[in-house]
Amino acid sequence: MNYQIEDVFSPRSFPQNTYISRKLDDGETVDDRLKRALSMKGNLIFVTGASKSGKTVLCHNVISSESYIALSGHQISTKADFWNHIAEQLPLSDAVVLTTGEQNSNNKASQAELKLNLGIASLGASINSNTGNNMNQQLAMTNNRTERQIIRYLIDNNKVLVLDDFHYVAADMQMYIARTLKTELFNGLKAVIISLPHRSDEAIICNPDLIGRTTSIEILPWSAEELRAIAVKGFALLGLQIGEAEEHLLAQESIASPQLMQENCFQLAFASVQKQLAIQPDLVRYAFRQTARNYAHYERLVQAIRQGPAQGIGRRKSYLLQDGAVDIYQLLLLALKEDPPVTELSLGALKERLRQLLCTQATPSSSVISAALNKIIKIVAELMPDLDALEYKNQCLYILDPFLLFYLRWK
Repeated sequence: MNYQIEDVFSPRSFPQNTYISRKLDDGETVDDRLKRALSMKGNLIFVTGASKSGKTVLCHNVISSESYIALSGHQISTKADFWNHIAEQLPLSDAVVLTTGEQNSNNKASQAELKLNLGIASLGASINSNTGNNMNQQLAMTNNRTERQIIRYLIDNNKVLVLDDFHYVAADMQMYIARTLKTELFNGLKAVIISLPHRSDEAIICNPDLIGRTTSIEILPWSAEELRAIAVKGFALLGLQIGEAEEHLLAQESIASPQLMQENCFQLAFASVQKQLAIQPDLVRYAFRQTARNYAHYERLVQAIRQGPAQGIGRRKSYLLQDGAVDIYQLLLLALKEDPPVTELSLGALKERLRQLLCTQATPSSSVISAALNKIIKIVAELMPDLDALEYKNQCLYILDPFLLFYLRWK
């Protein structure tokens, strides 16, 4: 069978031909564990892992499209949002009542009602017509998609409610959803919450009654060998030769993200075919630069971080490097892009990177570094409020978006 590159490497869609089922320590695959968790009644399932680590792809691989009911934390601001986004995915009906009134010659009125069931699309209309018999018709719609009907349909039809990016939901709504799930799990509802690892306990904190009713499936950072398996499988399907050195380079720079690995492999395969070149390290690095070009929207953010906050810009301390002087914000960006690429840096590890960059002077103090990191996070929040990029918590910097780190390294 001849495969097209877009059919093999799929960074934007489900990777049908290069999906890797990851094994856990006990030999069971993560897919098997999710299947087993879904078979347990009254069970709330947490799937946690770093951004772009394959959490959603896992759920789509295990849960059939017919059963999958998807919600995103971005969509939920109110209780109505929660229920409406579920209802829109269900073939529940609205009741339409047609009322007919007729005035006869003796001025006696007669009425008839006709109820119609429509699909999910809402209909609201009124019809008034006068005939020789003074006929009057009115069409009205009543909404029968109540919360109870929605839950009943989900349970009776073996649907799985998958709530992605739960950390984006406001605290009051997290409380409401946690209480709702706790009640309905007992009645047979199947639900999966997808979140970041350091925020995975938010639903439990909102409702301690969920303790003992949950299964946690942590998507650990992909190892180099697991990412390498994507390249091995994909390039073999395309009939392209690739060496181990190139596979390892792809895996390292994809920063534990299977989605980024898919995109880098796509760019490499495309460049090899288009240029009719053998796959060598230089071509791999060319592919990285092509991938980085697709994320040029980060440039505005990177420049804003480099500039730092406007207040106090003229009083910042300079730090001497071998090729010039920088301020604390530029210094931290340089430290983030140092080898090896990692998505978690403790304060101690970050200070060691700074030490390696600086010529002779002492590294910035912990308080200076922490203050600068918090200001960087504020800059990101103001410039791109919907981007979950960085978090500094318990003296550890989390780079939540591997694409941002990749862009810093390869732009």
